[in-house]
Amino acid sequence: MKRILVLVVLVIGLFTGCNKIEKDSFRVSGKLSNGVEKQIFFLEMTGQGLKPIDTINLNKDGEFEFTYKLDEPSIFVLLANSNDYITIIPQKQEDIIIEGAFNSLSNTYTIKNSKESELLHELNKEYIKTNAILAEIKQTLHENKYEENVDQIRKQLLDQYTILEIHQKEVIKKFLDNNKGSLSCIIGLYRSFDNHYLFNLNTDLDIYEGVYAELVKKYPNNQHTIGLKNLINDAKEKAKQSQTEPKKELANKK
Repeated sequence: MKRILVLVVLVIGLFTGCNKIEKDSFRVSGKLSNGVEKQIFFLEMTGQGLKPIDTINLNKDGEFEFTYKLDEPSIFVLLANSNDYITIIPQKQEDIIIEGAFNSLSNTYTIKNSKESELLHELNKEYIKTNAILAEIKQTLHENKYEENVDQIRKQLLDQYTILEIHQKEVIKKFLDNNKGSLSCIIGLYRSFDNHYLFNLNTDLDIYEGVYAELVKKYPNNQHTIGLKNLINDAKEKAKQSQTEPKKELANKK
């Protein structure tokens, strides 16, 4: 009987050891429908752009699994193609599970066991909803461009466009306020609306500084914190230069 118990303990220990995640690593696994023997690409978001890390092969069931060593928390991308990807923010020892459809990953994915990645997922769902409404506005304008009252229609649609942009900006502001110190705020801060950033360094510098003030407490040496600091400093320097240039012009005229 004792021998059987010892054997059971050894088997359990071996199984647990095989599934253990090292202290400085995280694991991502999942299943993607329509992903039979396809590939997804694992990249890191850096100040210089997306840095390729690995190519992940899905098996005959569309399943995948990989482990990655994490020296410093960062922002990563799982990419099916250039127009279809998801962003994750893993922490050490997280066992992240992702499911979705390979041919529509960004619109269908779910994610578990990663607090910051789940925050980002909620933000992305709102973003997708906003983009769908924006597409409807543009489509309506296109369909009515030859109507006699096109100017009236355009004005109504422009009002809708403005309201939608203001709403999206307020959503992001609330997100930044509710998740201070989270790297997910970097993504929120750089969120765009119809090909332009929602927050402008010239008019919304206080928002950038607020995000930085919280990030530097938690991630003082993180590349994304440092990158944000550099952006803020550059914006301040440009503002100073723009203030001194008119004075120089006046002095030259005298």
